[in-house]
Amino acid sequence: MFASRTVRTSLLFVVIALVAVVFSDIAITTQNPWQELQRILGGLLRPDFMAVDTLGQALLRTVSFAFTGVAIGCVAGFALALMFASRLVRTFCAFIRAIHEIFWALIFLQFFGLHPLTGVLAIAIPFSGIFAKVYSEILEEADQTPARLLPQGTSVISRFLFARIPDAFPHLRSYTAYRLECGLRSSAVLGFIG
Repeated sequence: MFASRTVRTSLLFVVIALVAVVFSDIAITTQNPWQELQRILGGLLRPDFMAVDTLGQALLRTVSFAFTGVAIGCVAGFALALMFASRLVRTFCAFIRAIHEIFWALIFLQFFGLHPLTGVLAIAIPFSGIFAKVYSEILEEADQTPARLLPQGTSVISRFLFARIPDAFPHLRSYTAYRLECGLRSSAVLGFIG
């Protein structure tokens, strides 16, 4: 029927979109945008300084989202980095880091609702894939000379802990600090879900 594979694929996506529209929940809001703009400008001109305690709680919650999400992602990413030579682990990490935090939040919003766990997992899951990739590269590029200087018969774990980690630690620490900054930015955006 259609000669080009691209045309067939495009038509398939159009059909899928039309079927999805039938099942979608489309609602049109009747709010007056000028009234909303007036409300926003009124808040800018007359700020409520009595809401400082609420602002402090929201700020603390945002920072705790970031720290908890990055900590979970860091631990999971380090564990995955140790197994990163496996094709299955590499593919899994590529999949979870390819999906943005906002989309993870929208997925978890269906399961947990407006709950802090939604924001923490939305940060932790993609960050664990990112940490796994970068940590594995840092560990792979670590200097092998200290490992060769250890006595014969030293266990693999001892070689890793006493030869590889000390060389890679400054890079691991600086990258973790960078990702913490990214986590703070992401948690500020994800503040709407918890």
